[in-house]
Amino acid sequence: MGPPGRSGQCHGSLRRGTTIPDFSWAERDDWERAWDPLVAQIGQDFSEGSYDALDAIEAGAVRRFLEPLEFDCPLHVDEQVAAAHGYAGIIAPYSGLATWISAGLWNSGDEPIYAGADRNAHPRWRVNPYPTPGPDINGRTATDLQYDYVRPFAVGDKLRSCGRILTSVTPKETRVGRGAFLTWESKVVNQVDALIAEVHFGVYNYVARVRG
Repeated sequence: MGPPGRSGQCHGSLRRGTTIPDFSWAERDDWERAWDPLVAQIGQDFSEGSYDALDAIEAGAVRRFLEPLEFDCPLHVDEQVAAAHGYAGIIAPYSGLATWISAGLWNSGDEPIYAGADRNAHPRWRVNPYPTPGPDINGRTATDLQYDYVRPFAVGDKLRSCGRILTSVTPKETRVGRGAFLTWESKVVNQVDALIAEVHFGVYNYVARVRG
């Protein structure tokens, strides 16, 4: 079990306005300077508050997660075995955290996922967990993901993701374009604000190189 007293209280937020994209910074000789304002904001929480998982963890969802893996561990299916080992109930596999924290793509009352029929249309986010501060970009790719688990999560727990703290900004030109590697930190808590995990994830935000 994790140490007591650690919780997932969310802090301030920063939202970007909507403007016409300007990618000209990537064509300048001093293009790295375009990232200076974001470097100055390292440590800032860019989240718009916390977001809840769409569903509490269910025994049936755990079983379906285990099924294709043929992952036969009694801690994930037998409440008595889990209790005998000191757990509050059937625990969900750590590897399924992305599933247990998902806010879903669509729910009753939501608008259609796709706003149009265009072949390159992007789906709407019910909750957008990926802030995009800094200069305008037209490309992004995930680079790394790390979970530091503090305590297990069990059937019946309702998880919540909290915070998007910027921890590093490294401008760099790559084969795909000019941009910066960003590292973010967030945390996952349960329904009583007990810290479940700390999450560190990296992305590369860039303007794509023009291929001639």
